[in-house]
Amino acid sequence: MSGKWIQIVIFNKPDETKSILMGKNRLESLTDGIFAFAMTLLVTSLILPRSAIVTETSGAALASLLPDFYHYIIAFFVLAAFWVGHHEQLSKIHHIDSNLLFLNIIGLFFVTLVPFSTSFIGDYSNDVIATVVFELNLLVLGLIFTIQWYYATRNYRLVSTEYPESDIRRRMNHQFVIPAISLVGIVIATLGFNKSTIVYMASPLIAYAIDRYAKKT
Repeated sequence: MSGKWIQIVIFNKPDETKSILMGKNRLESLTDGIFAFAMTLLVTSLILPRSAIVTETSGAALASLLPDFYHYIIAFFVLAAFWVGHHEQLSKIHHIDSNLLFLNIIGLFFVTLVPFSTSFIGDYSNDVIATVVFELNLLVLGLIFTIQWYYATRNYRLVSTEYPESDIRRRMNHQFVIPAISLVGIVIATLGFNKSTIVYMASPLIAYAIDRYAKKT
């Protein structure tokens, strides 16, 4: 089906509802644009306030930005991982329906919140609430993309029946990495450890372990 057209399909069965089927190119363009904008906007969390420029030396001002820079790195590469995962998801999906479109829009909403939650935790790096807001943002975003993949692959709804079940499970396991890490981080933060975001450093190792395990099974 051409990505330039939208087809309205009305099923004959009474219990079936109207579904919108469309090509992927417009959704991919929207997603790429929002991810690019959000990842670029993250750098605004590193802007010094005017008062710091006037009252502090350059070295002291740079040191004051270290918490912001640390969380900027985490947010940037987590968003990059989400973008790669989303791209790989859509490469296996042969068309978009209205439910998947809705899920994707909700996911993009939480993508646009990441610059805010990153700036928030940078300003209040030792605050439990700010830490939980940041980690909850990534947790919900990861869950939405996980639900997208589950919806698309359930009974091969939007993917080819030739797509191996083992690959579907492996990608599902990958989708759970960031939500699981975020949940651990939230628990650690509520227990009083104010550097709980360090758990995100483990995400590449966990993803690597999943791939290694998948190859052995």
